[in-house]
Amino acid sequence: MKRFTDHYTYRFDVAPEALWRAVSDTDAVNRDAGLPPVRYTFEPRPEGGPVTIAHVRFGPVPIEWEEPPFTWEAPYRVSVERRFRGGPFVRFNSDVHVVGDGAGSRIEHAVELDARDGLGALLGPAVMARGKAGAGRAYELAAERARAAGPTPASGLAGVPEVPAAGITRVTRFVDALEALRPHTEHEPEIAARLAALVEHGDDAFVARMRPYVLADRWSMPRDRVLAAMLASTRAGLLDLSWTLICPSCRGQKNRVASLAGLGGEVHCDQCGIAYGADFDRNVEVTFDASPSGRSGEAPVYCVAGPQSARQTLAQTRVGGLGAAALDVVLRPGAYVIQALPDRAARFTVEEDAGAGMLEVRIDSTRVRAGTSTVRAGAVRVHAINLSVREAVVRVTEAELSDQIATAADVTALQAFRDLFSSDVLADGIELAIRSLTIVFTDVVGSTQMYGETGDARAFRLVHDHFEALREVIVLQRGAIVKTVGDAVMAVFVDPRDAVLAALRFGSAVAPLRLRIGMHRGPCIAMRANDRLDYFGATVNLASRVGHAAAPGELLVTAAIADDARVAEILPAGERGTLTLRGIAEPVEVVRIGAPAAEPAR
Repeated sequence: MKRFTDHYTYRFDVAPEALWRAVSDTDAVNRDAGLPPVRYTFEPRPEGGPVTIAHVRFGPVPIEWEEPPFTWEAPYRVSVERRFRGGPFVRFNSDVHVVGDGAGSRIEHAVELDARDGLGALLGPAVMARGKAGAGRAYELAAERARAAGPTPASGLAGVPEVPAAGITRVTRFVDALEALRPHTEHEPEIAARLAALVEHGDDAFVARMRPYVLADRWSMPRDRVLAAMLASTRAGLLDLSWTLICPSCRGQKNRVASLAGLGGEVHCDQCGIAYGADFDRNVEVTFDASPSGRSGEAPVYCVAGPQSARQTLAQTRVGGLGAAALDVVLRPGAYVIQALPDRAARFTVEEDAGAGMLEVRIDSTRVRAGTSTVRAGAVRVHAINLSVREAVVRVTEAELSDQIATAADVTALQAFRDLFSSDVLADGIELAIRSLTIVFTDVVGSTQMYGETGDARAFRLVHDHFEALREVIVLQRGAIVKTVGDAVMAVFVDPRDAVLAALRFGSAVAPLRLRIGMHRGPCIAMRANDRLDYFGATVNLASRVGHAAAPGELLVTAAIADDARVAEILPAGERGTLTLRGIAEPVEVVRIGAPAAEPAR
């Protein structure tokens, strides 16, 4: 067997971490290098877990290879191996290192190609030369993306104009679509222009899966307004919306449906070989694509398992049975998980100036054990020892999913979704868990007397106007009205701080009417009821009871909300005490807040 080897060096005026982000997007690098799109299948292995098989065509010639899990160490290195099934070559290996070089950085790229036979030995030099040319082209483009992206990652946004050229018809269409949003804010015209520019000029892969919070952060715009704008654009036929389940192991998107009714039951991740269900506020993500505006809804795939598919995974490697391996990775303060895929894991934390600079991990057939619970921020060496006879794929991953995921709980708790997609509900019988949601109940004080004194028509108009006033406040604070019963309102908020800010404005918004207001925060169930998305469970029941217990003009906030540090910053002084509520076994600790004299600062 003849082995061909080569080593390339490329220098760029780009910071190493920015260049790493671009180079580790192996899907884009393979595309820019001129490689063909890849189709992936997964075959079960006798010892358990799937093996990834890649299928490509170079002209009329079909080629297949086994692709073991990548190795990467952020922000230094990414390595991939391909084991060919037939043909003139046996194996290809690519090992890319990003290294600081003065004010910039350089790429050190080593490659190996093993020939199977005489034909492979004959073709090897030409294949190596073509690969070198493609790599140089791909790295130049990666450096351009890194320069355009700046200090924060924003894959797919590089090169998109901030505002499109005057006269683009698409801008007018997006502006018209956003007329469905109310109340309007100063952000809508700019969001419309930016969406039009993105659809007109954006990278194919990015416009095939647009993530609203990523866009909002890149544009320094409010997340809720960008999300609402994309919902309005979908209703106007300019974008398409998808609900996607994220695999809890590899964090990849594995099941994509066009409506809430398509969610429910277990789905299977072929890549990890596990089944999992939907957690409404954790692993159901809402994304958009521009296929209705003439852009392809499905971008070609050039790589499925590189670092770009798991940006929250900072390092990954394979550790042979009864073997050991080391990973060098840079970790910022926070909570992390060391995983042996798919389902063995141990948590640890990273702190400034605390703990050791090394983490020893022992893996057996049932669990992962970390030698320490705390390591020091910065460069960390992870030493993984595999005590089992089977190979283990080991990952260092952020413990929590990215806050740039627009979850189903976020989207369905937004008034724009309830207004624009009122018919998009879960299928009958499907109940999806939400770990935490803030539930608010309001009720008009003395409404029965008001109807008797003012007459039905005037009283009805006052109640209707009060609904509209509450709605405007709730929208501005990123919440949604779930339902009204008589003159009572049930509203939901993902963020308890938003709920409190809204409640503190309700009194002045509905004057001269007075309200009773109660709220509680906790887990609940999302399900279909009366052809709308509704919420049920002990949290909802307790919030309702607290609302009924409020005195006229009073806001009752349970301790679950009042004790939140961010809520405490804006909560007016009140009287803390306990309530005994019908149907609730234990006394409930609450804070009583009178009607505020003035609106609080946002």
